[in-house]
Amino acid sequence: MRLVTWNIHGGLGRDGRRDLARIAALLHDMKADVAALQEVGDAHRTARETELADQASWLGRRMGWFVAYGPNLVLRGEPYGNAILSRFPIVHAHNYDLSVPNREPRGCLRADLELPGRQQLHLFDLHLGLSGGERRRQAAMLFSADLLRDTALAAPLVLCGDFNMWSLPGPILRLLRGALRDAAVLADRRRATYPSALPFLRLDRAYVDAAVEVTDSGVVNDPRTRAASDHLPLWVDLEPKPVTVPERRAGLAVGKAGA
Repeated sequence: MRLVTWNIHGGLGRDGRRDLARIAALLHDMKADVAALQEVGDAHRTARETELADQASWLGRRMGWFVAYGPNLVLRGEPYGNAILSRFPIVHAHNYDLSVPNREPRGCLRADLELPGRQQLHLFDLHLGLSGGERRRQAAMLFSADLLRDTALAAPLVLCGDFNMWSLPGPILRLLRGALRDAAVLADRRRATYPSALPFLRLDRAYVDAAVEVTDSGVVNDPRTRAASDHLPLWVDLEPKPVTVPERRAGLAVGKAGA
C-alpha cells in the first residue's frame, strides 16, 4: 500500500489558488491508497461554497474514500486540523489533543484501517508545534501510555505528518528513533519537503514500527506539487506484517535503532 503524508495548507497553493480538486487529482496521480493530511480546513473562509469549507468531507466525496477528521481548532467559524483519507475502511478513529498552553492548538489523529486479509493498521497523523520546547512536551504526550504506548494497540503502527523539526537532531528525534524507524532512512531516500519552492528542510516524515516493512519512499517535487502547497508530499510504500501483542509492546518499550 502507498501512504502519502502532506501538509496541504488548506488547499491554498503558492499560486494564490485555493483548489481542493487539484489536491485530489494529485493524490490520485501519486497512486495513493491512504493520505494523511495536515492543515485541512479553510481557515480564512475564502470558499464561497459552504460545502467546500468542510474540506475533509469534500475530499472524501471527491475521491470516494473513507474519511476521519480531527479538527484542532475553529478559525473564523471553520474547523481546521488533520485528516486521514483511505481506500480501506476506517473502523475506528480518535483525535488526541497535543496542545500546549499559550500555543496554537495541535493534535494527533488516529485511524485504524481494515486492510485486505482482515489485517489492521494503526495510522497516526500529527502536526507538531513550531517551538522546540512545545515539541518536547508534545513528544512526551505522544509516547505516553494513553497514546503510542497504549497496550490496546495490537496492529502494525505508522506515525506520520508535519513534525516541524527545523533544527539539528535533538531529544525529540532521538526519542522517535529509539521507538520507531524513519521510513525515508529505511528506503535510503531522505528528501526535503519544505518550502516547496526550494526545499531544504525535512519537516514531513513517516515513522514505522517493527511490524511494518518499508519497500520504497520519496518526495513528489514537480511543478504541480510545488504550486499546490507550501509543503511537498512525502510518499511511502509499506507492507504491514502480522505481529503479536507482546512483540509490538516490546518494540515501543525497548525501541528499535534508527539510522
